[in-house]
Amino acid sequence: MGDAALHALQQLVARRNRFTLSLLLLILATCHGYIARVSFCPVLIARRLAQGSNITFGVAAGVFLFVFFCALSALYVYRANGEFDRLTQALFAGRE
Repeated sequence: MGDAALHALQQLVARRNRFTLSLLLLILATCHGYIARVSFCPVLIARRLAQGSNITFGVAAGVFLFVFFCALSALYVYRANGEFDRLTQALFAGRE
């Protein structure tokens, strides 16, 4: 493997790792924020969204977390199947 290919591989790995780490930190911050809110502000979590509503802030926040994590997963798959796969294929094409 030449110096250029090795440098390109190192850049690809560093980019992918930075992206993955940023998503991980975002997920951890969101989860821990929700858990902290449940632990330290149970009155807020149990509060109804509107007068007479059966839905509480806790349920709405849980649904938001589910949708948010699905969106982050979709973002990762989009980048992994697009940008990262293109860079990987370029590396293999240069190797042959």
